[in-house]
Parts: sequence; C-alpha cells; structure tokens
Amino acid sequence: MTAITKYLVIKRLAGDTITILAVKEYLVDNLSPSTIGHKYRISKFRVRGYVQRVMDKAKNHRVAAAIVKRVFPYVIDIDPIILRVSGKYLCLLCNQQLRHEQVEHHIRRKHKDLVQTLVSQIVSGVRKEVR
Repeated sequence: MTAITKYLVIKRLAGDTITILAVKEYLVDNLSPSTIGHKYRISKFRVRGYVQRVMDKAKNHRVAAAIVKRVFPYVIDIDPIILRVSGKYLCLLCNQQLRHEQVEHHIRRKHKDLVQTLVSQIVSGVRKEVR
C-alpha cells in the first residue's frame, strides 16, 4: 500500500492530476484505456503505462484496485507544490525553477520529508477506516 500511495502522492504534489484520475478510472471505475485516453487527450498506451506502474507495485489487479479506491480521496485532497506557468515549473516550497523532467525527481529528493509525512498520514488513515 505504501509504494502505491507514495507514487500517487508524488504525482499529486507535482500537479499531475490526470495520472491519478486515469489510474482510478481504470482500476476502480473499470473504464477502458481508450475511453480514459480520449477523455484526457492522452494515448491509451500512456494510460496503460500509468496503470502498469501501480500494478507492478501491487502484484495483483484486485489489490491495486482496492488500494487506489481507499487512498484516492486522501490523495486528491493534497494541494500541489509545483506551479506551471508558461511552460515553466516552479516549486512553491523552495522557489526553485524546474524543467518538466526534473519535477518528480525534485519532489523525491528535496521534499522527501513532506512526501513521507503525507504517505504516513494516508496509510494510517486508511488503516483506521479498515478497522
């Protein structure tokens, strides 16, 4: 659960809501990659790639779907820390300008404490719900 939650938290902090929605709509809502791709104007292969990353962490479709269903409401409520303006990316926490390909690496490296805190809060919240 932690690895999937971390993946989704980093995507959300980076402002990549489409990935989160695509994974949720495929695994939880059972929409096809083509439908999701058309809706968000991305290729169905990209949708499959997003889902495959989550599936690799869960090792099982049912487990992945259950985890995404539980953590989605928590993850979607996180405010992104990356602001995109005119094709440039700015970290709102440290004011650093980034290129697109640097965004997630920056979050993992410079703001790992925030990521870990959010992941821990979400995982403990989900575990309390299950009990």
